[in-house]
Amino acid sequence: MSIRSAFVLTIVFIILLPIYLWGRPETKQDLALKEKQESLLKIDGIDSLTLVRGNETVQLQKTPDGKLYTVAQPPSAFIPQDLMQATVALLVNAKQVEVVAENLNDLSQFGLDHPKTTMTIEAKGKPQPIKILFGGENPTRTAIYAEIVGIPKVFLLGRNLEYYQSLMFQWVEGKQGKNA
Repeated sequence: MSIRSAFVLTIVFIILLPIYLWGRPETKQDLALKEKQESLLKIDGIDSLTLVRGNETVQLQKTPDGKLYTVAQPPSAFIPQDLMQATVALLVNAKQVEVVAENLNDLSQFGLDHPKTTMTIEAKGKPQPIKILFGGENPTRTAIYAEIVGIPKVFLLGRNLEYYQSLMFQWVEGKQGKNA
């Protein structure tokens, strides 16, 4: 093969490769992954967020101007605004979550038979509150299992949501902000 032929074939390959990659059909694995991932809550905003862990309750309420959140329960508790905003943003912006089970017969393997935290969300356009139960960690300890009441699926959510919840309870208990 001459250098000229090799050069021409390389140019043809470079031109055709993007066309092939753009136009190729999705594989069965691609389709299976898309089916296993779905939007979590399908909400635009959160008016009220209530967390219950054991006998402790924290409730955040959107201010009348709709820009900030306040701590409605317990009375006179303090949680930083950026922590409240970050928690709400995680929930509103959760576009894709992994569905790990569609059979809720054995919730104990996910720690959902005795959830660690229960979250209730009131949002615009949702006639009923959304209730999410948070269970245990996955084996790699990178995510937590969750169930939305009324949806027979177990989801895998990032640990940052659990972390933010723990921080809110710590602020309410007075274990945060002492050195700030």
